[in-house]
Amino acid sequence: MSSKNNQGHTSALYIWNGLSMFWGTSFHTSPHSHNTLQLVFDIDKQFKLKDENSDWQHYSNAIIKAEHVHQLDSCGSIQLFIYLDQESELAKKLSQKYLKESSIVAIEDLDVTKLSSNFFKKLLVQSDCQSLLKGCQFILNRIIELEKPNDLDDRVKAAIHFITTSKDKQFKVSMVAEHVCLSESRLRHLFKQQVGQPIQNFILWMKVIDSLNLVLKGKPIGESALDSGFWDNSHMNRSYKELLGAAPGQLKAYEKELKIVACSEGNLHRLRTDVRDSYDTDNINQTISI
Repeated sequence: MSSKNNQGHTSALYIWNGLSMFWGTSFHTSPHSHNTLQLVFDIDKQFKLKDENSDWQHYSNAIIKAEHVHQLDSCGSIQLFIYLDQESELAKKLSQKYLKESSIVAIEDLDVTKLSSNFFKKLLVQSDCQSLLKGCQFILNRIIELEKPNDLDDRVKAAIHFITTSKDKQFKVSMVAEHVCLSESRLRHLFKQQVGQPIQNFILWMKVIDSLNLVLKGKPIGESALDSGFWDNSHMNRSYKELLGAAPGQLKAYEKELKIVACSEGNLHRLRTDVRDSYDTDNINQTISI
């Protein structure tokens, strides 16, 4: 066995609304868990997983329940890691379908097993958000049929356009409602019904992703806060800690070890990994929040 390596070698971490992914190799991890549903696909060989109830087992792909403590050995191969917000409808459907009796399951009865190694190798060399997101959606559609999104009400489209393109970033929901000729209560109801997210959360997430892109490009945190619509540094710090589990400065420092790409089409979700010394303890000796 190789020595434990909880970080291994990875590609950039790409983050969208409720979904993130990266490629990794050279892992032999300590017992750890994620606050997301995890899917792992080997590019053309196998990797190994274990938990406190089972010894090391070989997999070519697997789905792992959120918050489940496990270990992974990449066995010298390359894996694609996909993380889904456990509160998302897709993660709930996957859990209901595959994780009723076990917390780690091989995905064997699906079209995804028919995907060739060439598919994963072509995806491996992509670096733009759109191509990678399409690849992830293609894989997920093989696992569970994704619902086709309904057409949005024109007023909801107008609200989203206002939120994402307004030069004045310090606006309130009432201003968006006035712009689309709806009462504030009606807009809140319609937006949540069609987008699946409260409008105030959508606005806050857009500020976070806009500011994160600026911070990661080297812009000072104070300027990034004001340019993205936060009232001040304190407002931005509180929002980051609430939604991402880490302040902007911490994320910038963490990027020295793992490049983070905040894909601008959508929001972010918090990805947290808790590392333990063994399965016999609830003590967490390291928490990595992204």
